[in-house]
Amino acid sequence: MLCIGVDIGGTFTDVIVYEPATARLAEAKTLSTPDDPAAAIFEGLAKLGVRLDEVDRFVHGTTRVTNALLEGSGEPVSVVATEGFRDVLEMGLGHRPQLYSVKEAGRPPLAPRRLRHVLRERIGADGSVVRAVDPADLDAVLDRVAAAGPRAVAVCLLHSYRNPAHERAAAARLAERHPGLICTLSSDVVPEQGEYERFATTVLNASVRSTVADYLRGLGTALAAGGYAHPLSIMTSSGGVVSTDEAGRLPINLALSGPAGGVAASVHVAGLAGYPNVITCDIGGTSTDVCLIKNGTPLMTNDGKIAGYPNRTFQVEINTIGAGGGSIAWRDVGGELRIGPRSAGSTPGPAAYGRGGTEPTTTDAHLVVGHLDPQESLGGEVRLDIAAARTAMSRLAAEFGLDDLELAHGILTIATVKMTSAIKEISVACGHDPRDFVLMPFGGAGPMHATALADELGIRRVLVPPVPGNFSALGFVTAQARHDYVRTVLAPADESGLAAVRDVVAEMRDTARAQLKAEDGVEPHDVTFGLSVGMRFRGQSFDLAVPVQDVPVTAEELVETFHSTYAERYAYARSGHPAEIVNCRLTAFGPRPSVRFAPPAGAASQPGRTRIYGADGWADATVRRRTELAPGCTVPGPAVVRENGSTTVVGAGWTATVDDHGNLLLVKE
Repeated sequence: MLCIGVDIGGTFTDVIVYEPATARLAEAKTLSTPDDPAAAIFEGLAKLGVRLDEVDRFVHGTTRVTNALLEGSGEPVSVVATEGFRDVLEMGLGHRPQLYSVKEAGRPPLAPRRLRHVLRERIGADGSVVRAVDPADLDAVLDRVAAAGPRAVAVCLLHSYRNPAHERAAAARLAERHPGLICTLSSDVVPEQGEYERFATTVLNASVRSTVADYLRGLGTALAAGGYAHPLSIMTSSGGVVSTDEAGRLPINLALSGPAGGVAASVHVAGLAGYPNVITCDIGGTSTDVCLIKNGTPLMTNDGKIAGYPNRTFQVEINTIGAGGGSIAWRDVGGELRIGPRSAGSTPGPAAYGRGGTEPTTTDAHLVVGHLDPQESLGGEVRLDIAAARTAMSRLAAEFGLDDLELAHGILTIATVKMTSAIKEISVACGHDPRDFVLMPFGGAGPMHATALADELGIRRVLVPPVPGNFSALGFVTAQARHDYVRTVLAPADESGLAAVRDVVAEMRDTARAQLKAEDGVEPHDVTFGLSVGMRFRGQSFDLAVPVQDVPVTAEELVETFHSTYAERYAYARSGHPAEIVNCRLTAFGPRPSVRFAPPAGAASQPGRTRIYGADGWADATVRRRTELAPGCTVPGPAVVRENGSTTVVGAGWTATVDDHGNLLLVKE
């Protein structure tokens, strides 16, 4: 039987097929069909000669949530808030994107005031009921909500993270009185303190809930009609998979499902190769996503943003910049060369696509300097036009008094610097030396930049994984069932606080075992856990996640771990200052799929030759096909290794070797 991972993006749909019995991988890339997503999936499967009745595991990731929120195409949402907190969504946090731009307009509230309703109730900060819900008042509020129009309702009551009883009562009464409305509770989405962030994330979730549920239902029906007879699994932003029911209930957890797939694949592939510390670099058409993996675990955050609004769900910590294969090069008013964030996208695309694009992009630069072969199609879909790329390059080069080669090299140099800065933000700025990590590039353009990035960062090992152009879809196949839980504690970091942690963790573990059994079919004895305690020094308004193997035996042990974690992150610790426990976060995992990779058998052929342009002018380079490289084969740089969907540039002073798992390991001499 087969396992399939499908990453549906705005432009392309990537399909990965894995056969456990033979460790065979097959990949296909098709143009996405937004009106009928299943059509692109079926086209990809047809290319690979795969029938759905041969498949027993299907994992899917999508940009639908992200696109809907970025485009503002989600449903309008009615909000029910505690009396006195109606305007939290409009007040926000008082932050300005540009600190000294006093006239800058803030983001509009996620729900206009006419759709924000107040309920006379109050839960205290300790979870006690300060003011009970009046049933008559609740009915009147819910009737106003129904009359307002929107089907989506977000119930966001004060301190519901400590006691969700009032929110649940409102949801139950709404289901009785107005069953056509779809209710989302803030205590289900973000059971943490921080009213604005909790309210905003809940409204974002509510705005796309119906859309995503309908989409997943339609996709499941189409796959079943095609012969697929097993549950559909969905990739989440935390790097795990959940059921379609869970994904439809909490679609905000899918916002980073595509990039998280690449991180999940990196954890798996790097682990097989024996590299627990990795920096990933996913370079696509519009952006570059980088993530740091330490001791086999990616850095995580609950401080994300989407469309400028807070997203407090637990997610892989990914730093994104607007520099990718389609990023446009331009001259600013000061006469400097800039790259991105504007992108040529897929239409018209880079000039080399021959679809009417006239502005030079990073892809055009790679083609002009010889990294890409104009005789090959890009990803099997797009033929490259080098004449069009040179014309676009020459037009901008004339403004700088350069020729097209000099400009192309300059574009790649600036792109490398931007990507290097993004990597430093998640490594050096967080107390990690990038030289202690292996760089793992993927995405269509990632391996072309790899050795240049590594040289800038002082990294001496680069691991290019199998199928780098479809790597996120591969991550869907390697991902395990995962659910994340958080409970607010708010206690001093002493023995009483530690006792509260023990109680909360025991409760969350019981909940997790039951949920994985019910939704994912995972037996309780197969569930494993990850645990962190959110802590801060007294007086701080933010907390730091402190990873622990289990609940510490003593409070002193917990505080010592907090101090060392804090010092690693911020380079100092206030060791004499009292500490507080803010929350506990538990991650529950199902068994990890056993996925291994059969390296290419290799085929005897003569290496090709080409020339690539760099800082020292033209240099002769070897050209190899990756499918022709068996384990143990070495390729000294400068060289270009080509494969379907991606190209690896091996810089001068680097040597590429194929390992036993089919990775290309590039080592600096």
